[in-house]
Amino acid sequence: MLKRDLLRNIIIVTVFIAILMGLRLFVYTPYRITKQDANSFLAENDLVLADKTAKLARGEFALYEVDGKEYVGRVIAMENDKVTYMDNLLYLNDQVQSEQYIEKMREKYLASAASTGYYTHDFSVVDLKGATSDTIPKNSYLILNDRRENTKDSREFGLIKKEQIKGSVEFRVSPLNKFGFIETK
Repeated sequence: MLKRDLLRNIIIVTVFIAILMGLRLFVYTPYRITKQDANSFLAENDLVLADKTAKLARGEFALYEVDGKEYVGRVIAMENDKVTYMDNLLYLNDQVQSEQYIEKMREKYLASAASTGYYTHDFSVVDLKGATSDTIPKNSYLILNDRRENTKDSREFGLIKKEQIKGSVEFRVSPLNKFGFIETK
């Protein structure tokens, strides 16, 4: 009886570990939020999961890789979109878009002594590294940090290719008091 229970428990634990490893390998990528990635929704040292199978949408957080280093940023625009930032306003396909998710950080930055007067400096897609048109090409994304003074995003790296995307950041594992799906707005 004791051997049978022990064997059953070992099998259950082994199956559980195999399922977790399968999820880690094929579905989720864990990532610890850095100070540079932190914003109103993601705090420094949060442990999040990026879903490798999820299709990205505008406004979501994406985990991506550039030159062997991982970053988290917000998807601002996708293929066939035309984007211009002018006077702190986002123009997406020639329509002004609200960016409520950065409003608190923008106000705080503009009130600070370090403020240059712009939270997001003027640019358009064609100004980005490697861009040849004012429209985002197929399988590419414009990804920006919510904390816009950190320019380690599409403004520095150029458009992010689909192959560089490691997943959509959707779930927070720790701290436990914030465990659950991540708000993006």
